[in-house]
Amino acid sequence: MKVVVVYESMYGNTHLVADAIGGGFDQADEVIVLAVADTGPDLLESADLVVVGGPTHAHGMSRASTREAAVDAAHKSGSDLTIDPAAEGPGLRDWFDSLGQIRTSAAAFDTRIDAPAALTGRASK
Repeated sequence: MKVVVVYESMYGNTHLVADAIGGGFDQADEVIVLAVADTGPDLLESADLVVVGGPTHAHGMSRASTREAAVDAAHKSGSDLTIDPAAEGPGLRDWFDSLGQIRTSAAAFDTRIDAPAALTGRASK
């Protein structure tokens, strides 16, 4: 079984979750964990399972404006936020729009603040 875990991460939290999910597939023949910018349709077509995750921004998946705001927040004076090395690439929303139709099994996850989904939304929807 080949598993591909694709993530978008601004501050590294979603990246850590993606790595943990990938580590949980220890019985799989092949597990690949990649940032969204490094993942193309050919890799997805060859996978038995694709797991995709991203941060929740403004009640859903990130947009260019919310990604820019996240970078700005990290660069503010006194901020202890660190930008994930892959954060400068495309977000999941744009990546999904560019893929076309992929025929494989899939699952989704998101990261969000610790509050009810009714208040925060979910990127995984």
